[in-house]
Amino acid sequence: MKALIKKKSKGQVLVLVAVSLVVLLALTALAIDVGIAYTVQSKLNSAVDGAAIAASRGVKQGSSLGERKANGRAAALRFFAANFPANFMGSVLTSGTPTIDIPDPVNGTWTITVNGRARAPIFFARAVGWPSLTVKALAESKVRDLDLVIVLDCSGSLGPPTSSSSTFPSLKQAAINFINRFSDGNGGDRIGVVAFASGAASASWDGYVAINTDGTRGFDKSTVINAINALTVGGSTASGESMRKAKAELDRVPVQYRSSLRVIVFFSDGAPNDVAGSFSSGHNNFIGTLYSETPDSLTVCGGATGRADRTFHYDRRNYPDGGDTHGCNITYLPSTDYTGTVALESYNGRRTLKYEGNSGRIENTKCNVNRAARNMVENTANSARSGFGNDAITVYTLGLGYRLRTLEIPSSMCPGYGNEEWGENILKRLANTADSDTHNSSQPTGMYVFASDETQLDAAFQTIANQILRLTK
Repeated sequence: MKALIKKKSKGQVLVLVAVSLVVLLALTALAIDVGIAYTVQSKLNSAVDGAAIAASRGVKQGSSLGERKANGRAAALRFFAANFPANFMGSVLTSGTPTIDIPDPVNGTWTITVNGRARAPIFFARAVGWPSLTVKALAESKVRDLDLVIVLDCSGSLGPPTSSSSTFPSLKQAAINFINRFSDGNGGDRIGVVAFASGAASASWDGYVAINTDGTRGFDKSTVINAINALTVGGSTASGESMRKAKAELDRVPVQYRSSLRVIVFFSDGAPNDVAGSFSSGHNNFIGTLYSETPDSLTVCGGATGRADRTFHYDRRNYPDGGDTHGCNITYLPSTDYTGTVALESYNGRRTLKYEGNSGRIENTKCNVNRAARNMVENTANSARSGFGNDAITVYTLGLGYRLRTLEIPSSMCPGYGNEEWGENILKRLANTADSDTHNSSQPTGMYVFASDETQLDAAFQTIANQILRLTK
């Protein structure tokens, strides 16, 4: 009896061992198949992620929406094929190629999705009833279209004797290299140009290129480059008028066509010193710019000492010797620029103007004009940054040379001016940089880049271009 029980026990152990071995072999086989499937899925994830990024770059090239979509799809397929070779570890794409969805952009933003499905090879899992293993991967990327106006200072200080004869050509080449980083043609980025000195250009031959305002988007690169190449130096620094015109250019684009990224790139080598306005001189009224830094010995028509009575025609050019003699004897300054949209008083009270008693009239003094010139460019930049949502404009600024780190004007003209009135600090305020003394966290934070001399201009412009391009991805 004992022997019989012993034989039966041995038989049961053998059965259990046999069953256990089958289960262990099945689990081992399944683990091998699942491991292969996991490797295939990891490779698939990487491939669709990269394909989505490649597509977002591809849609930036092309002369129409259809061409941009085709370029995006082609770029995605090339990247996917390079990173997920055919029959990778024996896998097969279920649709032959990944699914790439590139719909029309909405509010200037492209949303691209890439979907991949593959059947991983099965070696052992069929034994436990798994006919196949399918892995999936999905990636999405967004790319933002761009509306940009580049503002270029062409004032006389950029040429001899203040600067070398090679400074302004270096500036123009740096600006052209900057422009070449962006997508032109229909469907591309929008780019306009505003050049300024004693005023802001309003004609293409003098440094103005209008931004495209319809749904075709894009810009003509040769037109922009030719306009920059044609620029010459001369005049003072009407920064406020140029900033106003740059903002107006971006605002001309109808809301339904605007990009999700709106940018002003502003270059200068000095602090503002001109006020563009509608002035009254005796019985004459005219639109022009009033300059704050003319020495008393060079007044046009013997105005009162300390009065800013030397005026210029309203455009980018400088007419220092009687181009507009109606500027004589201007007693008061207007409360706004000639468009009625930019106040001479500071939006945040940083600088205050001197009024004639209780009359409410702003006195025409060189200090008042200088303060107003600075107020106006800061007022306009603040207004540009204050837009709601995608309407907000990001401002980037570039500065050149030692003058930006000096006061530029004698302290006797405007008592109380300190280092906060350096041109560099004004440029930081325009860009709303984190280290600006007027930083507003509710507005877009831009960037300020300083070039100590002309050899650093190209690198400065490229730094700004890199930052903008990162935001478009």
